[in-house]
Amino acid sequence: MSQSLRIFRIYGIDVKVHFSLLFILAFLIYAFYVMPPPYGYSDFSGNVRLIMAVVTTVAFFGCILFHELCHSYFALKFGSRVRGIVLFIFGGVSLIDDIPKEPKKEFVMAIAGPMGSFLLALISYILMVIPNPVLDRFLYIMWYFNLILGLFNLIPAFPMDGGRVLRSLLAGRMGFVKATKVAAEVGRFMAITMAIVGLLMPNIWLILIALFVYLGAGEEERHVTLEGILSRFRVQDIMTPNPVCVKSEMPKQQVLDLMMKYKHLGYPVVDDYGRVIGMVTLKDLLEKPGETVKDVMSRQVVVITPETTADRVLKILTENRIGRIPVVDENGRVIGIVTRSDIMRVSEIVDVLSHYSKFYGTPDYA
Repeated sequence: MSQSLRIFRIYGIDVKVHFSLLFILAFLIYAFYVMPPPYGYSDFSGNVRLIMAVVTTVAFFGCILFHELCHSYFALKFGSRVRGIVLFIFGGVSLIDDIPKEPKKEFVMAIAGPMGSFLLALISYILMVIPNPVLDRFLYIMWYFNLILGLFNLIPAFPMDGGRVLRSLLAGRMGFVKATKVAAEVGRFMAITMAIVGLLMPNIWLILIALFVYLGAGEEERHVTLEGILSRFRVQDIMTPNPVCVKSEMPKQQVLDLMMKYKHLGYPVVDDYGRVIGMVTLKDLLEKPGETVKDVMSRQVVVITPETTADRVLKILTENRIGRIPVVDENGRVIGIVTRSDIMRVSEIVDVLSHYSKFYGTPDYA
């Protein structure tokens, strides 16, 4: 998420807070301060009351962080990349790339968060035997919160944890893509149900969560469907062969003339043997000082081979925030180029054909 600030790093995972967290922190501190027992501290004296309201609020998000760390731990164990954990107004989210498509692995990853919350609830319940009224109140709130957090996340409202558990159970029978479609439909139904309940109660928080789930289910379904389509194609099927390349000694104006002629906004920079040594884009030419391509080109170039799958290329483009990638042979010579537009165009064509031709069904994973 944008507008997030990293606060620390644990097990190689950046933990960030979104600016929206400030609103819920202030609200929860006030709520614990004024609420009567057993969910607040209004019956305690001033200093104790305020301190415990703050401590309980921080502990709330500590429990949410532990919930997300349980997901992230198993994600790392199964070879996924965890870009970070973000705490925000709705709780927390683990930013995990390459979620395993093996049903058993996804099941473990999805169930780990709720199980972590249940573990904290159990520990809090056991510790309530300590004869201290302030600590007993705190532990009761922690027990109740973690129990509800675990149960709520097990609701089969995809892409929540329960929805991912449902998908993992379905994927073993019908494949990953079809299971995602079914789980997304169930998630949208649960979101509509939550929204109706939220309107009747009324509860604005439940309505916002329902909206979050509804949009998330649709986005996840589109992403998995696109990934399934693109996984059928390799770079050699969609690349533009023999692309226009430039030399490092070329003047900037000459490259701009090429852009006007060929209508491309970026070109590989090659040496005398045709091996890629950089990339130059319109942004480089306009924003960086210098007279030649060598002065402004990007030297850290991401390259791919013709055998790379299209879904993998899209991930590389997204992760590196670039619009095009040179395709090279075994000797490093440029033989083609692939852009984000190429990939999306293939997806659109296949999507249209899938409605008119029996030869283009929606792909699925084995």
